[in-house]
Amino acid sequence: MNKERIGNRRIIHAFDAGSPSALAVSGLASRFHAWRGASGRRYLATVHGAGEAPAYEGAVIVLARREPDGTRLAVWAGRAPRTPRALARLAQMKRAEEVHVHLIAERDEERAAVEADLVTVAAAPLVPEAAAFLAMR
Repeated sequence: MNKERIGNRRIIHAFDAGSPSALAVSGLASRFHAWRGASGRRYLATVHGAGEAPAYEGAVIVLARREPDGTRLAVWAGRAPRTPRALARLAQMKRAEEVHVHLIAERDEERAAVEADLVTVAAAPLVPEAAAFLAMR
């Protein structure tokens, strides 16, 4: 059992930055979306339906849901799983309607920096029963 993973939660810092206005003229605006991280930096992503997104293993992704006013709400952010099936399952579990894939960061260090700007993995406090169980191991 991995003690570091128990109780971890993701704090999402990905804020809807809209579709790039420059793409509206070409009709491509619906295929791309931008997210702002905690730093204020903007990250462009390709938009896919939740069940049809290719899995670019290790790419930074944002799972999103559309709000009634048309904005998008990030429900999960992090590294893409290995397979399209695993990605579709993750999107289903998070009730995401779209998968936004950020492909601009090419090197692992760049992807790690983007991920850190969009999401923080934090250890949630353990309930007393869980802490007592882990102390016995």
